Amino acid sequence: MDGEFLRARLLFLILALAVAGCAGTPKTYDLSAAPGRALARGTLGLDIVRVEPPFDGDAIVIRTADGLERLPDAQWADGLPRLARSRVVESLENVGWRVGDLGGVRLRVEIRRFEIDSLTREARVELAAQFAGGGARVFAASEPVAEISGAQPAAALDRAFARVLGELARWSVAAR
Repeated sequence: MDGEFLRARLLFLILALAVAGCAGTPKTYDLSAAPGRALARGTLGLDIVRVEPPFDGDAIVIRTADGLERLPDAQWADGLPRLARSRVVESLENVGWRVGDLGGVRLRVEIRRFEIDSLTREARVELAAQFAGGGARVFAASEPVAEISGAQPAAALDRAFARVLGELARWSVAAR
């Protein structure tokens, strides 16, 4: 009888710990690439500039009157620099570039802003792009956020990012 009681308590403890562990897991969000028509020809090398905190991790960043905070119970599917790089590559490939680490034409992209502004209730994304030895441009977009909770902040950042990527991809074709 004591053995069954101990097994039942142990099973209960394991289930309680499993449920507690699941309750603390943040919701994960992804970003979208921009669609495009294949207009570019050639190979493009891409560098994502080292990203400074707080944009260097998987946190969805909220700018408040007191500073920068992390959106509770939410995170990006990967570190923002890696996730952004993969969507920049996809967007550039959608307009016809072959993107690789070794390319005749180099494009440097810097993530300057990627956050929710709690005061204006806007998602704000800003990227700076520069061709090696040539043109440069800053791309920015904002999207409204009704609630700074749940999936809405990530969805608004995704929409703003997709707009910025569309502009960057079209510019990359026109500038070359």
